[in-house]
Amino acid sequence: MHLSMYLSIASCLVLGLASGGAISGNVVKRAASSCRYLPGDAEWPTRDAWDRLNSTVSGRLLATVPIAHVCHSPDFSQAACSNITERWDLPGLMSPEPAEILSIWFQNQSCTPFTNISTPCELGNYASYSINVSHSDHIIAGLAFAQEKNIRVVIKNTGHDFFGKSTGKGALSLWTRHLKSQEVILNYQSALYAGPAIKFGAGITGGEAAQFAAKHGYRVVVGSCATVGLVGGFAQGGGHSFLSGLYGFAADNVLEWEVVTAAGEHIIATPEQNTDLYWALSGGGGGTYGVVISMTARVFPDGKIALASLSFDSVTASGQDRYWKSVHVFLQQLQPLVDNHGIVAEFIITNDTLTLFGMMAPGYGRHGLTTLLRPMMRALKRTAPGITEEAVRFSTSDSMSYSKLYSKTVEPLTMNETFPPAVGGRFVSRANMASNTSAIIDSLRATTYGGKFIVAATALNVNGSGREVAPVADNAVEPAFHRAFMSLIVSAAWTPGRPWAEAIMLQDELTNVIIPTLEAATPGTGAYINEANWQQPDWQNTFYGNNYQSLRAIKAKYDPNHLFYGLTAVGSEAWAPDASGRLCKTGL
Repeated sequence: MHLSMYLSIASCLVLGLASGGAISGNVVKRAASSCRYLPGDAEWPTRDAWDRLNSTVSGRLLATVPIAHVCHSPDFSQAACSNITERWDLPGLMSPEPAEILSIWFQNQSCTPFTNISTPCELGNYASYSINVSHSDHIIAGLAFAQEKNIRVVIKNTGHDFFGKSTGKGALSLWTRHLKSQEVILNYQSALYAGPAIKFGAGITGGEAAQFAAKHGYRVVVGSCATVGLVGGFAQGGGHSFLSGLYGFAADNVLEWEVVTAAGEHIIATPEQNTDLYWALSGGGGGTYGVVISMTARVFPDGKIALASLSFDSVTASGQDRYWKSVHVFLQQLQPLVDNHGIVAEFIITNDTLTLFGMMAPGYGRHGLTTLLRPMMRALKRTAPGITEEAVRFSTSDSMSYSKLYSKTVEPLTMNETFPPAVGGRFVSRANMASNTSAIIDSLRATTYGGKFIVAATALNVNGSGREVAPVADNAVEPAFHRAFMSLIVSAAWTPGRPWAEAIMLQDELTNVIIPTLEAATPGTGAYINEANWQQPDWQNTFYGNNYQSLRAIKAKYDPNHLFYGLTAVGSEAWAPDASGRLCKTGL
């Protein structure tokens, strides 16, 4: 559906100044030098200007129509609305749409299935228009238009982002989802690496990349959620994986970035050319240095791999105190497994249940992994006699392919994950575990007390004895991540449709109570840039560590006018929203 058809649909919606829709009759004059323009400002591009851009990008400009408009007058449809409500915030519903995002907080209740039918469906925080990018020329045209017209620009692939970086009020979105190219390079050659590689278009998801690599006999470092874009914020933010114990972070394996800069230059960044941009893109955060079109990464021979899972709770452990003692023992037993065997484990801790849904052991079969876990199982049983293999549903499985094992075991569990409105994060270092384990357990217990929050943990060691390869080159992955034993995600327990006032209270409690409690127990660490709280105080140090000033200098070199903005992205302190949501310069 092209621009004219989208505009005809949009005209049926109730769109005003706050919506970001067509030009409002309520025109506001703004100073060009201080703020980005919004719909309703006198300087907002005219319909003719948008039509000219649409022609320039071969008819690939889309006006945003929120999918939940069918849940509101005058377009209400019970059948269509019920269908959307049942699948709301699932990646399968949201990611294929040009302007939808998965973060409930940044959807901002402007057009969801859970507000009253009579409530106007407004764009609110949605981008106003998207370019369905299929070529670098489309990006170059979009960037030139945004700069000429002084409007906000964002980059969206799948919409998987806790910080809402892939949306923005009044923005022109560069939608890269359909950049789906994949190319095997059997013998990539550079001064730093010679061997197999795959070039992935920016729209490729982790699941697609893993399947493509396996088809050609390889494995590639991808995330545990198959619907997350590989080339975007995942790899550009670092990218931890079930394979990180062997191969490190996704950013450690990047050979080339193909990128369009703010100036419209189409360049390649490698450890040998445009080296500063390569360094920044490889772990320094997505959406702020340029628009990435593709990424070339080294790949590795596929092979034997095993997975274990188990779950125990306060009933199995005979009470809350023994349950938390069992959590303590589990973590103690887990650390040498990830330190010495290349294992990565992902598990969830609630106030009364620990669920290990994926412990990946490359190089092991199921029997070998079972043997490796015997000391853990014996230690848990000594702590709480009710924790037997039968009671905790301990199981192992294996495959000769990472992708096949993942798709059979973990993917069904993560495919339909949704984002709660309040999310935070924290690293737990090995030094923290050595000096302060009891305080860490106490902080986890306080975090999950009452059932309002849960903790999702990834345990890994990118510097352990199982590591097989060094990074391709130096990169900007946060130093604290290299020292982490666990990366924690704290999520509010949430079901769609609950009163929004509860979401606001949960976010406040997360920022002012929960995260400070975890920080007190984990001094000297930080949080993963992709899995943290958008309200994190001192985010520059917490997310980027001592890399921040170097990253900001690179940002200034490649984007001197701060065209690219994302909340908590490098350089984002230069802008802040005013009361109407338009981005305005701060002078920082």
